[in-house]
Amino acid sequence: MFALGLVGTTSLPAQQLYLKTNTLAWGMLVSNVAVELKTHPHWSFTLPVYFSAWDYFSSTVKFRTFTLQPEARYWFSEKEGWFAGAHAGLAYYNFAWGGKWRVQDYDCDSPALGGGLSGGCRWPFGKQKRWLVECSLGVSVYRLHYSKFHNRPNGLLARSEKKTFWGIDQAAITLAYMFNLHKRKVHAAL
Repeated sequence: MFALGLVGTTSLPAQQLYLKTNTLAWGMLVSNVAVELKTHPHWSFTLPVYFSAWDYFSSTVKFRTFTLQPEARYWFSEKEGWFAGAHAGLAYYNFAWGGKWRVQDYDCDSPALGGGLSGGCRWPFGKQKRWLVECSLGVSVYRLHYSKFHNRPNGLLARSEKKTFWGIDQAAITLAYMFNLHKRKVHAAL
């Protein structure tokens, strides 16, 4: 028994990997990095990570956080341009703005959980078009369970609360660098 077949070679679409950082977050002294993988001409997946563990020049002013915000994006063009996305969010936090209260996730074990929708645009620049600038904005809903403390060193617990947050959870002016992942050849029997 013999089988006759033709073996052909076909190329899968090239993929792009982006390494990104949100400059607005850096302006708030929140370190961050994101990776994005574009696996299809119209779809990409991104995972930003935000981290801040310090006070802002005083123990009563702080913006501490560890945040993950994975997102699926639909690109309206095969090239860079406009996109719409859906994201989830998880954030541990400890905030104080110098006023009467300091707010942190309940027992340091109840992160804000939620998600929402976003949109934005990305433009390449530079000679090889590997550098990009991206502007995006996202709105969401989060379930919060947090504790309010008197805003002083070792301040006493005042109360714990549960609330639902509706509003902007993403604002970014992002600087990105694109890596082209090589096209792979696939052998297929015809």
